[in-house]
Amino acid sequence: MVYHIPALLDESINGLNIRPEGIYVDVTFGGGGHSAEILKRLDTGKLIAFDQDEDVRMNVPDDKRLIFIEQNFRFLKNNLLFNGIKAIDG
Repeated sequence: MVYHIPALLDESINGLNIRPEGIYVDVTFGGGGHSAEILKRLDTGKLIAFDQDEDVRMNVPDDKRLIFIEQNFRFLKNNLLFNGIKAIDG
């Protein structure tokens, strides 16, 4: 499936003020454009990405800093707690 060019990518990334050791969440992974930019800025940090659509699996990079959750983000809190995450940076 072809996805759109990420909307407001620069504005979104700049607004997050990403810290290399931070923990971030992308609740609509889709084509992975925003997530890819977040990952570029992480060192020891983590990115938790959600998407329930089966076809996005092909867009998920093999990256130890990424936790991909193939569910609707309405389960955000439960999944964060399951993964030992009690607070996020953005």
